[in-house]
Amino acid sequence: MNARLLLPAGLGLVLLSNAVALAGVWYNRQGEPESRLLLSERELRRDWDGPHKENSGLMLRLDWRMVRHDGSAEAACRNERGLTEAQLEAIGLPADDSRTRRDARQAWAVFELNGPAYRQSLQQAELQLQEASDRLKQLPEHKRLQQEEKSARKALEDERLKESRLFLIDVGLDPEVLRQRYPDRSQYALLRGTVRVWSSCQGSDKRIYRAGTVHLHNRSLNVPLTWRQQLAERLPDHYGNASAPFTAEVRIGHRFEPWLGAVRIAEKPAAAGDAGNHAR
Repeated sequence: MNARLLLPAGLGLVLLSNAVALAGVWYNRQGEPESRLLLSERELRRDWDGPHKENSGLMLRLDWRMVRHDGSAEAACRNERGLTEAQLEAIGLPADDSRTRRDARQAWAVFELNGPAYRQSLQQAELQLQEASDRLKQLPEHKRLQQEEKSARKALEDERLKESRLFLIDVGLDPEVLRQRYPDRSQYALLRGTVRVWSSCQGSDKRIYRAGTVHLHNRSLNVPLTWRQQLAERLPDHYGNASAPFTAEVRIGHRFEPWLGAVRIAEKPAAAGDAGNHAR
């Protein structure tokens, strides 16, 4: 190619790439969003990778948790958190195998906000505190039991006021089927990701039990200039800093890509007695 044409060709390629990207963003945000979630500082954390990518920008990342499963006696060594065997098999990933191997598959992940999964986690924390308190009553001077009761009480407080209420609860290959299963678009959101399977352990029955998790394709959200300064000044500097509460409407569009639709900074910190069971 003529050297004089290299620069125009390169510029044209850059412009075309940007145009394609902007067209994708435009299409994703057209019409009614696929879902809307009203999140708070509990579910949105500062993405510290943002400054390395763009010094002038501010990024947030979704903070979500896995559902905890009670292992059976036959699989006592199984990881308590992760996608179940049935969920893995539903998307074509073997849940157990005689070999130690890893697999991955593209799928849609279902996230639940402030629903049964969060209430289950809250009940588990309450039960653990009750059990720790009962043990301490039997031996009130026991130092280790005192520490266990104190830790369980702190864990329950964090569960009520600080921990994320956003849970990964299901995966699937067909977003329409998942949406029929979880119709509430203000409580359930679908996001694309890669489901990865890993060997957990070999049980007493000689089976190799496996679990899985999801790596989202779009976990970070760019903060528009409109709210950038406010959030930069008020975002928690570390986990659980509740001195700067805020709410943000996260919208998921037709391409299952999230973006910030609205942000509100609270004037006052959340009250100490707030049970944290409802999105602010």
